[in-house]
Amino acid sequence: AASGAATLADGADQTAAGAATLSTGASAAADGAASLSTGATAAKTGAESLATGASSLSDGLLGLKNGAGTLRDGLTDGVDSIPDTNADTRNLQASTIADPVDLHKAAVTSAGTYGAGLAPFFASLAGWIGIYALFLIVKPVSRRAITALHSPLKITLAGWLTPGILGLLQMAALFGILTGVLHFEVHNPVGTYAMMGLAAMTFAAIILALNVWLGSVGQFVGLVLMVIQLVTAGGTFPWQTLPAPLAFLHHVMPMSYAVDGIRQLMYGGNPATALNDAGVLLLWLTGALVLAAIGVVRMTHFRTLRDLKPSLIG
Repeated sequence: AASGAATLADGADQTAAGAATLSTGASAAADGAASLSTGATAAKTGAESLATGASSLSDGLLGLKNGAGTLRDGLTDGVDSIPDTNADTRNLQASTIADPVDLHKAAVTSAGTYGAGLAPFFASLAGWIGIYALFLIVKPVSRRAITALHSPLKITLAGWLTPGILGLLQMAALFGILTGVLHFEVHNPVGTYAMMGLAAMTFAAIILALNVWLGSVGQFVGLVLMVIQLVTAGGTFPWQTLPAPLAFLHHVMPMSYAVDGIRQLMYGGNPATALNDAGVLLLWLTGALVLAAIGVVRMTHFRTLRDLKPSLIG
């Protein structure tokens, strides 16, 4: 009886252990079922992504196929468009590569050479310098004539004609050098010399007026005007490239019109433009003579002791 009871107790313990093992296995089976469900969901999602990717791959392959066809057709058309490389075509290609820009130039006239192109500017400049130098040697007006109360108009004309006539002779010598020594072609010799002479007479009137009104200061102003006109006359470079203030002076200074007028007549340009330039120079000449005459009248009314006892050569 005691032995059977012990055996029964061992069986009960084994039953309890088996029940515990069964409970653990059931719990593990439940966890495995949950993991299986999660894996199945992930597999379903992956399968859907795989299907979408396969569809995109199919579309991409179709586009690649179409692009390859377009490339093939384009290359075929490009090959067909290549010109025939014969001798004429190669020469045309070479000339195009060597000179890709076709430049069309339009000019009213041409100076011919660089030296001839600068000749009008330096002729005008020489006229101004020559007259300026003459007034450094010759007195603008005769103080003896002023003291003797001679006609202011005659005194003014005498003070202007002396350097003016010398300026005409200077321009004649310069014209001879341009045509006889340098052999520059002059389309209108008479008109060109007339414009050069008019420029010299105009410069003489301007420098005379400056000397009558300002004396030695006027001589300095004449030098300043010469320097300004070196830049604004448009003789060595286009005046359109000047800053606005200097461009304005180009339209005011007399040397600008002297240079342009000589160019028009020397190169065979527009005679109407040359006539307009001559008109502006005449306005400068007339205005300067009027100012000089007014200055001489003023000198006859306001005299100093030096004027009353002038130099024998004055």
